[in-house]
Amino acid sequence: MEEEELREGWFIKILLPDYKDKFYQIGAKEPFNYETGRGDTPEFSSLSPGDESGYKNIDILEPDDRPKRLFYVKWGVKDGCEYHLKVPTGVDRLGTDQDKDVGIINNEKSPYYDMNPHYAFWLVSDNYPAINVKNVTSATLTPKVWFEGMKYDITEVTDSDTIEKLKNYERGVSPSIPFKKITIGGVVG
Repeated sequence: MEEEELREGWFIKILLPDYKDKFYQIGAKEPFNYETGRGDTPEFSSLSPGDESGYKNIDILEPDDRPKRLFYVKWGVKDGCEYHLKVPTGVDRLGTDQDKDVGIINNEKSPYYDMNPHYAFWLVSDNYPAINVKNVTSATLTPKVWFEGMKYDITEVTDSDTIEKLKNYERGVSPSIPFKKITIGGVVG
């Protein structure tokens, strides 16, 4: 899942109940980056060896609703801790089908300087990640996460002819217009 998958003018369908049966068109896009601990209120406090942070909301990553935006987010870390992700908050990600709570990243799986796109996720308004950090190192440290990605302006499609052609693509009939399905957070279920 690379950010180049979406281009201006392309159509998408967001797989969330609030977006059901709606299609959107991609508008302008621009890159972004964010590091935890850079804002007025740090997300994480110092952790002793063996401690964990509890899930901390990274709500600064919540995309705008006016104008409506879609975020593609890669993330990486540096310190050797284990980072557990929930997107949207309360929904475990990255683990196996039987136990999603075991999914983690660390500085080997997704280093801050070369973030692994296999652990990337999508966000829209009212959705942002929550991260729990477990300090499995022998040092006291303050966790830090680097995020980078793309912000996309999205506009709801209202033209009935275009909507019908997008629905035809789902049905596999012509005439149709192709679109990409976007799952917020990651794979459903």
